[in-house]
Amino acid sequence: MNFVLWMAKTLMPPERADKSRRRIACIGDSITFGAGVLQTRKTAAWTVLWQNMLGKDFQVLNYGISGATLLREGDFPYRKEGYLRRLKHAKPELIVLMLGTNDSKPHNWDEGRFAREYEELVAELKDKPWPHKLVLMTPPKAFPEEKTGVVVFEIQDDPIRGKIRPLVFSLGEKYGVQVVDLYALTEDHPEYFGDGVHPNELGNRVIAEHLHKEIAI
Repeated sequence: MNFVLWMAKTLMPPERADKSRRRIACIGDSITFGAGVLQTRKTAAWTVLWQNMLGKDFQVLNYGISGATLLREGDFPYRKEGYLRRLKHAKPELIVLMLGTNDSKPHNWDEGRFAREYEELVAELKDKPWPHKLVLMTPPKAFPEEKTGVVVFEIQDDPIRGKIRPLVFSLGEKYGVQVVDLYALTEDHPEYFGDGVHPNELGNRVIAEHLHKEIAI
């Protein structure tokens, strides 16, 4: 994780849950956090745009952590940051989960362990003791830079496409939860990204519009 993303994570904690509104919690990494629109994330991140589409009765809680991995042994495990504990207070009626992009890095990637720990998290989130819906999202495509032919931040698209995406669909079927396929949404659209990994303003808007259309609240 570079210094800019570390500062974003450190200086911008997620907002508090507003119990007077219907709450949606979005669990993810820098793609959820809004790192691709860092200077305007309070208005341009897909979580904010989606909330605007839903209206003032809703609160979309951005629980994205830049650099986060699903894996407990990854270089920045999501679980260690304590964001999952916020769910107990927020009691969202909808939980949206999208992790895996940072797990694709060579020093993190472990297919068997990722599959086991992803299923553990799905089961944990599905069993939260209040009425709620769980939606899984596949990570978007990761595009290489034109000059280098390499994806930034050591992200690997092959595991995202060939391993993580099928796993998300498989677990969605096993646990009876909806899957939103951001890989399919983005795979032919490098223009949605500023650096090939993080959605820009256009990409964030497209994601928000897609979620608004696909997820029934």
